[in-house]
Amino acid sequence: MNTIPLFGPYALRQLRPEDAADIFRSIDTQRRHLGRWLPFVAETHCVEQSEAVVAGMLADTANPVYTIRDGGAFAGLIGFKSADAEKHSIEIGYWLREEQQGKGIMTAAVRALYDRAFTQMGMQRIEIRCGVGNLPSNAIPRRLGFRLSHVEPRGEELSDGEWIDLNVYVLER
Repeated sequence: MNTIPLFGPYALRQLRPEDAADIFRSIDTQRRHLGRWLPFVAETHCVEQSEAVVAGMLADTANPVYTIRDGGAFAGLIGFKSADAEKHSIEIGYWLREEQQGKGIMTAAVRALYDRAFTQMGMQRIEIRCGVGNLPSNAIPRRLGFRLSHVEPRGEELSDGEWIDLNVYVLER
């Protein structure tokens, strides 16, 4: 399925090579907003880097990635990672442009992906990892009934060199 409707003008669309320009533009114009919690932002300096990342995502067919669309406009990115077919588990990662936050878009997007993971991909366990201090990101799995499994100490190094703990949320079928 190439497009997954969410609500109103919002939908998920499978990632395409040409999305790299929108992704880079969002990173480049929202460095302060995105860069606090996403370490790759500080290392992304040109559209060619985004093109290479998108190509890698597209090559990883076990972990589909989607753009979040507001009508035709790029609003963010959501996708699967760390698929483990043997354990029937997968992780969901996401980010959203600042002006799109607080509208319920990401909650709807995560719900759509976990539905797909359970019904179409045969997964039994879904994880979401969020920086302990990233309150908006943590609110999403809580709102959707994920349980806090554990805190991963020093789970991620941010671009400023700070190591942060990660809350690991789990939803099981």
